[in-house]
Amino acid sequence: MRTFIPTQDQIRAAENYLTALAFEGTVRPVVETYQSEILARHQFPMAAKWVEMGLGDKPVLLAKDAFLMSDEDVAVYFAECHKAREAAGLKVARPDNCPLLEAENVTRLAAQALLEAVATIPGLAQLGRSPMLTLEARDKAIDLSVRLLAPYVGSADAIMGRLRAAA
Repeated sequence: MRTFIPTQDQIRAAENYLTALAFEGTVRPVVETYQSEILARHQFPMAAKWVEMGLGDKPVLLAKDAFLMSDEDVAVYFAECHKAREAAGLKVARPDNCPLLEAENVTRLAAQALLEAVATIPGLAQLGRSPMLTLEARDKAIDLSVRLLAPYVGSADAIMGRLRAAA
């Protein structure tokens, strides 16, 4: 029976993924709270073109539905989101970016790097290169990769120490 010994790249990929996931989990409630408060306060109506297409005439109350607003209303919404982001002390790469979307993207990239690192294990090469994985299969592969590597991942203090040293 062979014993699995992960490479340092595999361990770092798992640590990076878990760190990205934790960061996303920290940012998400802050952003979703201010988005919801802004939408509830303004009760932005759907733009006329969507009402005419028969999508209803209800206020836009979910951030994922912001595309249903008029250009003027979405400008107000984004301006208020930017103010709330600044008030919350959240940093972004570019002034018009959303911190939650940035965090989700970092998590996606870290997940792909994890799959690519695990793909070096004999028999798992398809994980890192296959665009044919369904989202469900991809999520399972990520979960199994994390479970495989979790015993080798450093403590939160060790991971944060390495990240601070690299910065």
